[in-house]
Amino acid sequence: MTTGMRLVAVLAVVVLAGCSIGVSDSPADGGPQTPTLPADNGTNLTLPSAERVPVEVTTVVDGDTIDVRLPDGSEDTVRLLGVDTPEVYADNDPAEFEGVPDTEAGAACLREAGGNATDYAAGRLQSGNVTLVFDPNADRRGGYGRLLAYVTIDDRNLNYELVATGHARVYDSDFAFRESFDAAEQQARDNQRGLWRCQRAG
Repeated sequence: MTTGMRLVAVLAVVVLAGCSIGVSDSPADGGPQTPTLPADNGTNLTLPSAERVPVEVTTVVDGDTIDVRLPDGSEDTVRLLGVDTPEVYADNDPAEFEGVPDTEAGAACLREAGGNATDYAAGRLQSGNVTLVFDPNADRRGGYGRLLAYVTIDDRNLNYELVATGHARVYDSDFAFRESFDAAEQQARDNQRGLWRCQRAG
């Protein structure tokens, strides 16, 4: 093999290796994955004057809902503020997830994505100790009486992570970080991460 042919062979291997990176975030094409986040990882999303409450996670209900034990020993349910993951235990409406076809395949893909979001949240919350951060721009409780809060782990905003990794869409509501969340969702959609792969469901 000539030097020129060796160079071509090496370049071909490098190109093929590069193409294989990032095609799928998991073997299940959308399952639990290492998050691909902006450089700041969402750690710049801080509310210095916001109320912060350390809690213990007792149950991960689904991707956007957890049960917690408060410092006084009482228990409550928290709905992660500003995000909506696909349903696992109820029907999904593909129309709520822009670009996902309103078909059986679209709904089935969203249900699988909901399971993936739950697995992702459970993995991030496995230590059990997190901090709830209450947004002064938002209601403290939602329509079902659940607490509405950001869930932070080592100062990283799980709500934001869910959106940035494609496990959740931005919920249409008023909260301090709406602009950052919208930008993260757009990037996830453009790259068809997580649930946004369901746009390809036939």
